[in-house]
Amino acid sequence: MSFQKIETAIDTAKQLTHWNSFLIEYNHQKNPNEYVCYNINFASAQLLNDIITSMCDAFLSVVKKQNHILEYTAQNPKNITEKLDVTNELMQLSWPSLVDHINNSDDSVDLKSISANAFIFVGNYEDNDGKNKNLYLLTQKNPVLSFKKRIPIFSARNNTIVNTTEPLIQFGKCFDALITDHTLYSINNSFESIFNIEYSHKIVCRERLQDLEMADIVDDMDSYKVFASSGQNPKKFITYNPEIVRKLKQPKCKDILKNRLHIPVNPATHKFDLSDSKNAKNFTLAICDKAKNNMFDDGVCEVPSSSPISFT
Repeated sequence: MSFQKIETAIDTAKQLTHWNSFLIEYNHQKNPNEYVCYNINFASAQLLNDIITSMCDAFLSVVKKQNHILEYTAQNPKNITEKLDVTNELMQLSWPSLVDHINNSDDSVDLKSISANAFIFVGNYEDNDGKNKNLYLLTQKNPVLSFKKRIPIFSARNNTIVNTTEPLIQFGKCFDALITDHTLYSINNSFESIFNIEYSHKIVCRERLQDLEMADIVDDMDSYKVFASSGQNPKKFITYNPEIVRKLKQPKCKDILKNRLHIPVNPATHKFDLSDSKNAKNFTLAICDKAKNNMFDDGVCEVPSSSPISFT
């Protein structure tokens, strides 16, 4: 189904004749989830359409080659097409902010003065029900190749080398992400930095830890919070499963972690003792739905993501 949606969106994009193009500046360290967008113009609509058509073909080719479309979990293997709803908590601040700045973009700034971090093509159309919609083709790249005056740049015109001070433009072969019908489809993880996802990981992690603390199943929760909030651990909480946490309140489910993952339970408090970082790691894998039984060996394995297999 996801592949069909991508293919339909690509077909639609290649048929559109009305596109707008924008350079995007951001600095999430100084101004989280804030953007400045600048219109960029083309000498003809056909030139822009040709660029978009070529990039659309390249994007679809990569999606076909990757051959797997998975929900974004921050832990998926490479060479996977990922999808993420733009209303998801990971993008609920950044995506509306970007759209707002696109709608209030600046078309008066010289390209030489712009230090873009990304660019986006926005196509507008009506669907079969007459609803007005947008397609977004997003790339984390500055297409403007500007050079300092002290470095001479030359171009060839009619086999003659001439000096030029005008910036050169290079959009690249393929865009990074397609956004259609409120869903982002990405062939790499470049969108994470564009949408300040790392910051969102930490927010989500803190919220999940609050839920875990209310469950009252961990000894020394403050120490575990320090562990869970460090390094790459916040990413794991994207797939935090509150149902697993609820089950771990039951003695028989506690025994599963105690016996299968060797996570100790304090006999005085009946809570998990996660003072050892190894136990804290395995506990995190369990509550974040990343610890699964190995089908052929008597053991537990770590998985990037999983979903039940349907036999019907």
